[in-house]
Amino acid sequence: MNAEEDLLSVPPEDGCVDGNAVAGAMSLALGRDATMIVLECAECGDRHRVVETRVYLRCPGMVVRCPACSACEVQLVDRPRRLQLTLMSIRMLELP
Repeated sequence: MNAEEDLLSVPPEDGCVDGNAVAGAMSLALGRDATMIVLECAECGDRHRVVETRVYLRCPGMVVRCPACSACEVQLVDRPRRLQLTLMSIRMLELP
């Protein structure tokens, strides 16, 4: 298992913080206030704002999980001279 797979397999009960922890970085990546962005989970259909998600901060980046089913929705990695935002289990991302 590589480091990225290890990060994505972190159990939901293991040291998460709320979505405010990732809102600043997502705001930089998307060019707007990420606190009001609404995500729809592709796994369970739950609709929620970024700040309501569970965020895991272990390296190599931040993983955003659905608050209802814990599906991995977004991975955000700060790389040299770029910010990589990978959308995973998201059916819809609504920008305010």
